Amino acid sequence: MKKYLGFTLLVVCCSVCLQAAAFRKEIPVRQHGKEEGMLLDLSKISMGTLNDVEEKKQYLSTVQLEKQRIQNYTLRMVYENAYLLYKRGDYQRAQEMAQTILSIDPNFKQAQTLAQQASNMGTYGTISEAQVIEAKFQETIRLYDSGRLVEANDKLNEILTIQPGNSKAQSWKRKIDYDIAKEYTRRGDVAYEEGDYQRALDAWYNALLMRKDDPKLVAKISDTENKLRKQQVADSMKQAMEFYNKGQFVESYAVFERITKIQPGDPRVQKYMSQLKNEIAAGYYNAGNKSYNSNRFDQAISYWTNAKKWGADAATMDGLIKRARNAKENHLRVKQQQVLKAEQAAQKAEQAAQKAEEAAAEALEEEPIETVAVEGNVPGLSGGSVIPGSIPGAIPGSSGAIGSSVGAVGTNETLPTLGGTVNRVSAEASAASRAKYIEGLDAFNQDDYERARQAWIVAKQLDPGNSDADLGLRKVEELLK
Repeated sequence: MKKYLGFTLLVVCCSVCLQAAAFRKEIPVRQHGKEEGMLLDLSKISMGTLNDVEEKKQYLSTVQLEKQRIQNYTLRMVYENAYLLYKRGDYQRAQEMAQTILSIDPNFKQAQTLAQQASNMGTYGTISEAQVIEAKFQETIRLYDSGRLVEANDKLNEILTIQPGNSKAQSWKRKIDYDIAKEYTRRGDVAYEEGDYQRALDAWYNALLMRKDDPKLVAKISDTENKLRKQQVADSMKQAMEFYNKGQFVESYAVFERITKIQPGDPRVQKYMSQLKNEIAAGYYNAGNKSYNSNRFDQAISYWTNAKKWGADAATMDGLIKRARNAKENHLRVKQQQVLKAEQAAQKAEQAAQKAEEAAAEALEEEPIETVAVEGNVPGLSGGSVIPGSIPGAIPGSSGAIGSSVGAVGTNETLPTLGGTVNRVSAEASAASRAKYIEGLDAFNQDDYERARQAWIVAKQLDPGNSDADLGLRKVEELLK
């Protein structure tokens, strides 16, 4: 990566140098819509292949910093040429070039000042530069007297933008810089006494921008940074242990990783992280085993993959993952076969039921057995009507006891049942009824009571003597109430 990056930077620097040389030979006139031509598009340059994620992030960050540095360098060159135009009195072109800079970097303060000053000076020459400088000096003194030091400093920067060698502005700037640094130092001291080390460091760093050679300030910053680092490590250790005690091992590990960035190489932290990795890996491994035993194969594969990421033996986890995938395929295959067999059984039962229904329909269409209707006197008796309470065929004048005359019923004979008929069911109808009963039983076991009820009703119609269907119907009726 370093080889490719070095080559890219060499190409970029050569290009910028050539552009700068051409720019100094002849001051260009702004071309509208060509602002992006001032920068180089590094995304169009091939940088090779990067595999590691962290390496990619580091590379992209480096490229971004280089692009920003090149942009700043290029804009600084353009600003110098705009200022040269301003000093030559070409206020319109100076203003246009300053506006071009601002279209790329709106926070370029010197370009803002130059554009405004060029606009003022270009108004038919009615405002002289000396008048502008004097007005800004008066504004600077007014702001300073009212305690607005930062705004006063900005006004001085505007003066120095127009006249970089103005000794009066330089003297005032040193004084104001000292006062601003003093105020930032005071704020930092207050924050330090309150225990807010981060706020103290922010204030002292701002003071250091004004007083770069202050050894006392540098020492205070160094000492406070050490204290802040220890404070952050202590707070993070407490949070990490709280997560650990709650069993939130992944969250605890993330906090320990944050500690290593604050204080690298801490052996205690390294020990905790190693222990956490083992526990997290074991947790994923055990969860994968439970999922596998419950036939949740996809979940088991996910757990074992995470276990491998957290340090579990890769070969063992790969073997388990392969085993889970094979088990998943076999499980799906067996399930499909079971579904197919069930569909085939249901189809056969339906065909048998249909045949039974057809057979029953054919039996009903056959000619019915001829019966004899008995009306009035019983054939063979001489009397007109039967006397209630008497036995037909008894000897007249007797007391009604059973005699031995012809036509009388013997003592051991059974009288035939009156009004009843005997129904006989064919073997096919009986088989179809049994099939329908089995179909209803399957629906009952699946808690589909209505389908079970309909199947058993058909079974009862095919074979009225099917007692199993009777029992099933009574059970279903009880459940459906």
